[in-house]
Amino acid sequence: MLALLLLELFAVAGAAWAGFPKYASWVRDDRGLSRSDAFYWLAPASLWFMDRMKLADRLSEPLGKVHRVMIGLYGAKPAISETKWFAAKTLIIAYGLIILSTMAGLAAGEAEMLIYGLPLTIFVPFLMYKQAAGELKRKKQSILIELPEVLNQLMLLVGAGETVPQALVRITNGKEAVGSPLMAELKETVHALKVNVSFSKAMEDFSKRCAMQEVSLFTTTLLLNYKRGGDELVMALRELSVNLWEKRKALAKTLGEEAASKLVFPMVMIFFVVMVMVAAPALMMMN
Repeated sequence: MLALLLLELFAVAGAAWAGFPKYASWVRDDRGLSRSDAFYWLAPASLWFMDRMKLADRLSEPLGKVHRVMIGLYGAKPAISETKWFAAKTLIIAYGLIILSTMAGLAAGEAEMLIYGLPLTIFVPFLMYKQAAGELKRKKQSILIELPEVLNQLMLLVGAGETVPQALVRITNGKEAVGSPLMAELKETVHALKVNVSFSKAMEDFSKRCAMQEVSLFTTTLLLNYKRGGDELVMALRELSVNLWEKRKALAKTLGEEAASKLVFPMVMIFFVVMVMVAAPALMMMN
C-alpha cells in the first residue's frame, strides 16, 4: 500500500510538473487563483492529463451535456472555460478520493479500503453534474418568479410614455444583480444597449443567455410590438403577463409541496423522540 501511495503522489507531481508551464497562466488569469490555492497547483496536472488522454474527444457526449448546463448558467462565451474547469475539478476530486482511500487502507492495514473508495470516485462526476444542473434549475425558477414583476413594471413605464429601452434602464437602475439572475441578465442587456448594440440583437442575446421558453415569449412579444409601441405593446404585454403570473403561481405551489415533503422525515424523527421521552418514564415506573 505504501508503494501504491507513493506511486500515486509521484504521478500527481509529474503531471503537475509537465502541465505547469502550459496551463499555469490559464489557471491564474482565467480562474483568478493564487499560489495559496491548492487548485492552483493541482489544476495544471489535471488539464495536462485531460489533453494527454484526449478526454474531450473520448467523452464528448457527457461533456456536451455539461457544456449545455454551463451555457445556461454563465452564457455562451464563458461556457467553454467553465466546462473545462468543471472537468478539471472533477478529475482532481476523483483522484483525491483515490489517494485518500489508499491512505486509509495504509493506516488500517487493509487493502479493501481502496476498493471501497472506488465507487465514490465513480460517483464524483455524477454528483458534480447534478449539483450544476440543480443550480441551473434554481436559476430558471428565480427568473420565472421575477419575470412577471419586471413585466408589470415595464407595462407601467411604457404606458406612461417611455420607450422600451428607457424603461429597461429605469427598471435596472438601483437594483442589485447579486442573487437575482434576471436582473443580472437585464443589466447586461442594458449595457449592450448603451454601447449602441441594436435593440433586436440585445434582446436576442438576452433570450439566448436565459434559455427559457418564458423569456423567449417575452423577447418575441417585445420585438414584434416594439415599433408599434403605445397601447398595442401594452396590450400584448398584459396578455403575456397573465400567462406568466399563472406559471409563477404553479411554480410557487410546486416549491411549497417540495418544501412540505422535505419536512416529513424531520417531523417523523421528532415524533419518535417525543414518544420516547413520554413513554420512558411510564415504562420505568412500571418496572
